[in-house]
Amino acid sequence: MKDFKDKIVVITGAGSGMGRELALQFAEKGAKVAINDWNHDTLNETLAMVKEKGGEGIARRFDVSDKKAIYDFANEVVSYFGHVDVVINNAGFTLPARSIEHTEYEDFERLMGVNMWGVIYGSKAFLPHLKKRPEGVLMNTSSVFGIFGFPTQGPYCTAKFAVRGFTETLRQELKIEGTENVQVCCIHPGGIKTGIVANIDHSKSSLSKEEIEEGKKMFDDNAPTTAADAATQIIRAIEKKNPKLLIGRDAKIMDFITRLFPTKYGKYLLKNIQVNLEAYKPAPKKKTVKTMESESV
Repeated sequence: MKDFKDKIVVITGAGSGMGRELALQFAEKGAKVAINDWNHDTLNETLAMVKEKGGEGIARRFDVSDKKAIYDFANEVVSYFGHVDVVINNAGFTLPARSIEHTEYEDFERLMGVNMWGVIYGSKAFLPHLKKRPEGVLMNTSSVFGIFGFPTQGPYCTAKFAVRGFTETLRQELKIEGTENVQVCCIHPGGIKTGIVANIDHSKSSLSKEEIEEGKKMFDDNAPTTAADAATQIIRAIEKKNPKLLIGRDAKIMDFITRLFPTKYGKYLLKNIQVNLEAYKPAPKKKTVKTMESESV
């Protein structure tokens, strides 16, 4: 797909980071966008920025782990615009460092609901509509952590490995059935300066606010690629029909190392990262406090 003028582009998690940058860059290229996020305020900010650039779009706030909400969104987008050309399942969040043993089930399940099921629901809801187009594009965001296991990020790695397997399998199935008009790509960003840690749901997580803030700072300090650059690379991958996209030098290095040393890359990791030993201790008991409106995704 080379020309995006008047194409209909769906982007989840568009309230900030890569999602917002994608919406803005597609608008600049003449596309119309249908965007989603859990945060009503930041989602509306993105839509306003799209319109400031002369773009057109709609915005809907919902939790991508809600299957019915995603299917309703797909039907609404098709009803409003008439069709869908590009779908980018981008919504997601991560957790501050904690070992699998000491990660609470509620945090594990919440993350899987958004990062894995959100992608599965989004793909299956929009796929029938994409198949009707002369050219359709489905982009699912995995991660560099969908390529290798990383200590203290068990839930995130689990979800992103699942996204990778789901997306690669779907791509092969479409090829076997002869659906050559739908391009499927799995995106593997390295460290990107986004709000991925800030998107943690405070009210539903067992993590304290202090732990979340510490995790956000650690992530931002180790994110070499900007969200704008990542969005540009994603659009370029669509233009080139790439089935896989590695974003950032860090992602490319780790992809190479894991292919070269599939069972021994852990030695490299342990030599080049500092493991937070606090992540291997049980989480402190969370105090019961009155919360405001639930913030999901």
